[in-house]
Amino acid sequence: QPDILAELGRRFAAHVTDGVDRLAGAELGGIPRGAAAAMATGRPMVLVRNQKKDYGTAKQIEGKLEPGDRVLIVEDIATTGGQVLEAAKTLQSLGATVVKIVAVIDRQEGARENIESAGFAFASLLTKGDLGV
Repeated sequence: QPDILAELGRRFAAHVTDGVDRLAGAELGGIPRGAAAAMATGRPMVLVRNQKKDYGTAKQIEGKLEPGDRVLIVEDIATTGGQVLEAAKTLQSLGATVVKIVAVIDRQEGARENIESAGFAFASLLTKGDLGV
């Protein structure tokens, strides 16, 4: 639904401050949402694979990422935060600083606690509670 994706991009854009150089979307759900946020903000985006490919470029990160870049990671659903934490660690290992992680929905099953205890700022556009689930 392009209208919903565009609205998500605008809502993610509210979390992009002057201290953010680029956006990142983790495979798979964060990629279209990261692209929507990139279009809404004019900031470049990288995508983070779960693991390096064994063909083509054989990279875990696609797109331009420079050491010192300040990155906001966009995620679809946050349950425990495990996958997005792996993406954050990958970005850090390449010299980036993860400014914040923002999910569309926090399922309220430990993601916030795990992400914040790992030292990252976390926000969600909605929670499971907001949805009445």
